[in-house]
This record gives sequence, C-alpha cells and structure tokens, in this order.
Amino acid sequence: MTMCFIMTDIEALLSVDAGRVPDGMVAFFTRDPERGQRRLYLVTGALLLLGAIGCAFAGTGSAAMAVLLLGAGIFGVMATPTLKEDNRPVKRQVVLVTPNGIIMRDAQGLRSWTFEDLTDSSSWVHADRVDLLLVRRDGSRIFIDCQSFHRGERLPDVISKFRRARAAG
Repeated sequence: MTMCFIMTDIEALLSVDAGRVPDGMVAFFTRDPERGQRRLYLVTGALLLLGAIGCAFAGTGSAAMAVLLLGAGIFGVMATPTLKEDNRPVKRQVVLVTPNGIIMRDAQGLRSWTFEDLTDSSSWVHADRVDLLLVRRDGSRIFIDCQSFHRGERLPDVISKFRRARAAG
C-alpha cells in the first residue's frame, strides 16, 4: 500500500522559504525593487568620476574637480544597498502556484486562492508589461503585477495550465 502525502499551503511555503520548490509547483520571486535605481546611481557616480578625471587632465580648476568628486562619492554611497538594523531574516515576496491554487506573499501580507474559488483569469500585455487579473466566484478581483516578479511574464500561462489540469482531473 502506498501513502500519498498532500502538502498544505503552509508546508509548501515553508519549503520555498528553505530554498526548495516542491515538485509539481512553480514559484515566482519578486525582483529587487531598488536594483534599477541603484544601477542608475552607480552609472551616474562613474560618469561624475570620469568627469573629475577629465578635469584633472584638462587642467581646469580644482573647484570643478572637487564638485565632481563630491558628486561621484554621493552617488557611490547612494548606489550601495542599505543594511537593515535588525538581524531577522526577511521573507521574500513570492507567488507560488500549486496544484490546488495560488499562494501569494507580498507587501499586503499572505493571501491564497483555490482554483475552485476562481472563475476566470485573464492577462494582457501592454508596453512590454504583463498584468494578470483573477476573478473570484463572489465577483471580487485580484490584480497581480507580473512585472515585479522574476520570469513573471510566464505567470499567466502557468496559472492557466494548472487551472486546466485541475478542471480535467
């Protein structure tokens, strides 16, 4: 006799937090929201530093070089990620698609929806941006910004595939 182990939503989420995505599930983690801003600061700081080096070679005044070096230093500091004050681990924001439904942990907290509770899921692409709208049986709507997740453009297709498999099985 074989035993069938059904993983609960909490067990699945704990497994994902430990770095293991359970078989038959797909996880989408959020991108670093500050990464683009830090990259912009880094590039700006590097350009200011190059300007200061150019001033040194051109022999312009030391005031211009000092201002450019000060700006490069400021942008260099701003490009550095901020350290948090406490040592508690931060739970990564994630959308976990399971055979039974969707689990989402984001800035609004932990939410979950079963496929039986969802009547529709629709996605649209606009300006290279993928958005997802889930509709529940009670008519309420859930918007998921797929762009904020790594590989998020795949999220609507994965949810559709899991919903079809659930309806067929």
